[in-house]
Amino acid sequence: MNKLFQKKTAIISFIIILFLFNINVLAQKNLTADKLTFKKSEEGTNIIEANNNVKLIYNEITITGDYALYKQAEELINFDGNVNITMENKNLKGNHLKYNLNEERLNMNENVQISAEDIKGNSNKLSYNRNNNIIELTGKAHIEYENLKADADKIVIYENEDRAVLTGNVSGTQNGNEFQAEQIEIFDRGNRIEMQGNAQLNIISEE
Repeated sequence: MNKLFQKKTAIISFIIILFLFNINVLAQKNLTADKLTFKKSEEGTNIIEANNNVKLIYNEITITGDYALYKQAEELINFDGNVNITMENKNLKGNHLKYNLNEERLNMNENVQISAEDIKGNSNKLSYNRNNNIIELTGKAHIEYENLKADADKIVIYENEDRAVLTGNVSGTQNGNEFQAEQIEIFDRGNRIEMQGNAQLNIISEE
């Protein structure tokens, strides 16, 4: 009898914990707007449309924009118009956003800007894998550190390694020195760079 009671108690406790966990997961997403519309897709899944002053709070991320479409079953949300993302120590801006919440992957395009504590950048497109902390800028990509500014066809920022790799028509300045190359790697927040492929450096005399 005692064992049966313990077993029932354990099952009830597990159900309560599972219930509380689900409530907590749901509470991590908060979507507000001037107008919210709920509808069903052809597959019968929930779709939420948000218009004007749209804001999504997800964990420690805040996203705002003019319009959003959230596909609940797929955990996929699209934002359009004046998209602004605040996360950790970064701010991202652009005109369009696709964010897969399950995979923690986001893609932005049109007038994309990124700013953090010691780095700034802009491009036509941005992709961000938050699980691996890798940011990729493509299409007239530009990056700035305190002592370095550079342009390239493609810029990949490895946040965990404090490193950035620029490829394709790379040019820029570092402490006043002008450089060009097919590829450069930036370390230590722009204090060290390695250039490869037709590398050129115009050195400015230090006073």
